[in-house]
Amino acid sequence: MAAEPVTPAPRIETTPGGPYLVHSSPVRKASMVMSEHGEPMTWRFGDAVQPTDQPIALCRCGHSQDKPYCDGSHAEAAWDSADAAQPDEPFEARARRKEGTGYTLLDDTALCVHAGLCGTAKTSVWKLVKQTDDTEVRGTVIRMVEKCPSGRLANVVDGEIVEPSLGTEVCAVTDGPLWVTGGIPVTGEAGEQLEVRNRVTLCRCGASKNKPLCDGTHADIQFEAP
Repeated sequence: MAAEPVTPAPRIETTPGGPYLVHSSPVRKASMVMSEHGEPMTWRFGDAVQPTDQPIALCRCGHSQDKPYCDGSHAEAAWDSADAAQPDEPFEARARRKEGTGYTLLDDTALCVHAGLCGTAKTSVWKLVKQTDDTEVRGTVIRMVEKCPSGRLANVVDGEIVEPSLGTEVCAVTDGPLWVTGGIPVTGEAGEQLEVRNRVTLCRCGASKNKPLCDGTHADIQFEAP
């Protein structure tokens, strides 16, 4: 009996001066669902482009005319592709801790992409942590933190990080970063392995100071991309 073909594990390769190569992972578009007050509430997803035996090349210079896909514009565009130095400590060790009742919020501000799902016009997870003696409030905080795309925020319950169950895929966020979920490994330009996490966001505007990770610069430069 012939052996069944082995499906390669998903991974993302940051190519020197070029695009991200997404191996063995679906790619889809994602946008935010907004309230009548302009507050982001949750996510809306498009149809997925399924992986083949060839990697999917996604733009990271910000200049492609076929976003989120690469069209070769990086070769002529004026942009700095160099990665930033990544922290030596893992997320759990370097993140700030905000203690509540039966709950701890972990926060690494360097990873913020300004998604806005961590608060409303009236409150935020940082304010609500003080009220987590109320189980309803505690549940609200946990759900809000789970919507954070970059992994800047994480929930600690009973002494352990509790991550949401997310599919293995790459989502191009409208006017924002690439949202990578499900613990897909990412390598930088030099081939070094980034910390593997359940959710990370990768720069696709070409201007982040924390490449290949997003640092929210797309919002400052009013990056527009489907």
